[in-house]
Amino acid sequence: MKKTTFGMIGTGLLAFMIGFGYFPVSNIITPASAAPAEQAAPAEQTTGTSDENSTASTYTVFINAVEKDAGGNIKVDTDKIGWYTGAAADKLFLEENPDAVEELGGAPDGYYIVNNDTTEVTLPVAANAEVLMQIYDHTGNYEDMEINWNESIGLAKFNAQYNNPLGLLDLSAYPYHITVKDGEIVKIVQQYLP
Repeated sequence: MKKTTFGMIGTGLLAFMIGFGYFPVSNIITPASAAPAEQAAPAEQTTGTSDENSTASTYTVFINAVEKDAGGNIKVDTDKIGWYTGAAADKLFLEENPDAVEELGGAPDGYYIVNNDTTEVTLPVAANAEVLMQIYDHTGNYEDMEINWNESIGLAKFNAQYNNPLGLLDLSAYPYHITVKDGEIVKIVQQYLP
């Protein structure tokens, strides 16, 4: 599934290049700062742990599916994206859209998403994974939808919200920052899109 900036022109951006497989990159927004791009700061992507052979890496992705396997474990289909903010977003946006220079002058809303490689990677999610949301359908009423920065919800609730066909928000339209450790996702953070 290919999602483009033009399909979500009102969203924000983070810096990392698409490559083959998952690899640590620099200038990525930390999950703790999944607020709008202007509030986000670059962060290191690989963090060491007490086990020298074990590291956690953070990537920005679209989540194309959230499913339970036969054993009841959650797995997600991810599509790694390039998320650019600020000057990097403006530069890349104007290179790819030269006709927009006069009209827009830079990336809309200060971010730009690149998704040239739509290869999906299916990853298991740890049963105790932390899930932080910025906005989702709490009650089924538009008037109850409000932004709650980094609101913690359980993995089962995330699965139910993502797969809710009657939900007021399409959660697949949002980028997510995922932290992967030992081959499984241990943290999912929704990126707010203005």
